[in-house]
Amino acid sequence: MLAKVPLELDEYLWAQWKCSRLAFVYAPLGFGKSEFAHRMLEGMDVLEVDAATVDVTQAVTAEASKKHDAVLVDNIHDAVSNAQGAALASVISRCTSTRFVFLSRAPMPGWFTPFFAKGELLIVTADDLFFTDTDIAHLLSANGIASTPELVERVANASQRYPLAVAAAIAHIQRDEVSSWEAPLRDEVMAYFEAEFENRFDEKTQDVLLLVPLFDTIDDDLIVHALGEDEGTRLLDALHHATSFITREGHTWKVREGMLNFCKWERARRRNDATVTDIVNRVIEYYESQGNFTSALDLCSRLSDDERMLAILEDHARLNPGSGSYYELEHYYHELPEDIVLSSPRLMRIMSMLDSMAMCIADSERWYTRLEEYAKAPERTSEERRTAESYLAFLDISLPHRHLTNIVAAVGALAKLHASDNPELVPSVTSGLPSVINGGRDLSPWTPSDDLTARAMSRIVGNALGRLGVGIVEIGLCESKFEKGGDVTPYLARVSATLPKIRRDGDQALEFAAVGIQCRCLIDQGNIRQALSLLDSLRRRLSQEESPEARRILKNLAALRCRMWLRLGETERTHAWLEENAPDLSERLFYMDRYVYLTVYQAFIAEGRYTEARMLMAALSEYLMACDRVIDTIHYDVLTAIAHWRSGQQEWEQWMTRALARANYYGYAQTITQYGGAVLPLLLELLEREGTGKAEKEQLARLVKSARMQASHYPKYLEAAGGLADPLTETELQVLRLICQDKSNAEIGELLGIKLPTVKTHVSHILTKLRVSRRAQAASEARRLRLV
Repeated sequence: MLAKVPLELDEYLWAQWKCSRLAFVYAPLGFGKSEFAHRMLEGMDVLEVDAATVDVTQAVTAEASKKHDAVLVDNIHDAVSNAQGAALASVISRCTSTRFVFLSRAPMPGWFTPFFAKGELLIVTADDLFFTDTDIAHLLSANGIASTPELVERVANASQRYPLAVAAAIAHIQRDEVSSWEAPLRDEVMAYFEAEFENRFDEKTQDVLLLVPLFDTIDDDLIVHALGEDEGTRLLDALHHATSFITREGHTWKVREGMLNFCKWERARRRNDATVTDIVNRVIEYYESQGNFTSALDLCSRLSDDERMLAILEDHARLNPGSGSYYELEHYYHELPEDIVLSSPRLMRIMSMLDSMAMCIADSERWYTRLEEYAKAPERTSEERRTAESYLAFLDISLPHRHLTNIVAAVGALAKLHASDNPELVPSVTSGLPSVINGGRDLSPWTPSDDLTARAMSRIVGNALGRLGVGIVEIGLCESKFEKGGDVTPYLARVSATLPKIRRDGDQALEFAAVGIQCRCLIDQGNIRQALSLLDSLRRRLSQEESPEARRILKNLAALRCRMWLRLGETERTHAWLEENAPDLSERLFYMDRYVYLTVYQAFIAEGRYTEARMLMAALSEYLMACDRVIDTIHYDVLTAIAHWRSGQQEWEQWMTRALARANYYGYAQTITQYGGAVLPLLLELLEREGTGKAEKEQLARLVKSARMQASHYPKYLEAAGGLADPLTETELQVLRLICQDKSNAEIGELLGIKLPTVKTHVSHILTKLRVSRRAQAASEARRLRLV
């Protein structure tokens, strides 16, 4: 017999229990509900009633209840009807001096609602009753077992903190089964669960409940669709009223981990998978009808049904042909056996696109080559060859690492195929074509002849891209002119005139690109508040949508907002954005997020985090160079030069020189001068240096003039991080930590045992050293500098 101990939870709940007289404890079997309730009622005269064996309305009357300090009613989940519950509620209301505790394996019944609404009901759930490390340690010690951190962790992992499993583990250890108790523990606990499962539910309900793990997240419509009206109603009734196997999450329900584990164990034991096939297929069909391909593929993957997975992916590719639409399903494509992929031109096209988006150029090219080989194979029919060749034309323009010598010819190839009539041949704008903001291809190759290129593109873009081409020429031409630093007024007017048509007939990504270039022009003119307002209007509309495309655009939109905050010197906002979006460099980076990465790089520079900036650059540089991302590399070169300049490293010159050379070759100015006061001293240093040629001096003079204009608009943009004027003492650090916790000077003095005038002196020193004037600013600066 195990010695029992109070839970760590007890102390926390006792304070609430002292102020309550009614408690509802619900959890599956094995959570120690009865033991917990007896601790709650220790020392009281208790009327105990088991609802499973007696009529509670006869046993728990007002007269009987008033004779006792407390009433404990167990097993109300199956045995108490709504009518009986209403009678019990009446007894509770009349017996104001008696305490009541009810135990259940199902959620709170409706007749408790009035007490819950008035705040009179204490609720204890399975989540509360899981054992903590402290609980396990105390239980080990109470049963004569030396409690070590290693043993506590071992018991916690093996039992998953489930009280019954913890108790079983300790019983094994007491029998000196120290090295072997974990292996049989799971089956022992599951067998105990099985006995109760079979006792509580009839055979038909058992079969239905065992299907629940296949769904993971469920809703009423799914259950009814999968099981039919009668079976679905049976399951829903069991889930919502007779068990605590699920937790509500908005409009859906999540199956508890313990229930999932048991159902998997029980299904494997019964080996009745053949009876489940029809239901599983209906569930998959339901997911597909809802456009929930991820859940459909999850289910196929769990059942190792490669054939059905392939069929779903093929359907998804036909319904969502844009390359960006595969992003969320990438790992399912990579689960497919290679021979299956090689048998399908469509799948080879998708794999080449996916690997390119994941910046795996070699893998992307491998699939491209295999698709070429497929098209050239002599056994191909003319239709198979035509399909493969059309996919190759799609990849030529969609893969960012494939260098285009003539963008008009590439788009023309798609136009000849009348790609706009075949959704599978229309590249996703987000990953295939301009804009620079959301963009795919770098526009640099067409900048020397952008007007001619735009005219040629305008004649063919309709046949090549359909709705995805609405406004694309106007946006691309405006961006080209903007990057050159000239007057973009007439080009911006064309974009503005086209925007209503883009919204009506075009694509969301192009709408963002159009609004984005409008914002960048406003920023350049110093009208950043107007730009923010314009961008927020689009953000509010996109936030109401749940499509992957809208989420991707919103991510880039948030990065553009962060760049505006950087210009305004709003350090708290930019730091919060940076903490959320800085990539984990131990994981792979994604091409679609490169606009975010460039913004992260700027924020690193603004915060003086030059080492992190260089690490990000190292992770991106190879891909940027391989894709010949001219505009991106100029940005990174300029920012890297600024970082080296501020660090006192002479390498700044080689980075800046390279950026200037590339910018001059393509006629760019804005790409450099937008950094204003941050890049100005580097430009002046080069301009004033002896030996600088006449052409270079002319270029630098133009850039200096434009950079000074930007510096006058945004003097705080990428302003060098101030840091500490002098190091903080240990006491000042303690005071700063308490300031960050919103403690007053008086509270700080009490906590640290120092007088109020001394606290004020420390605060004054802290403000001076952090170069701020207010406590709130000190807290913000401390977090930015990672002092707390």
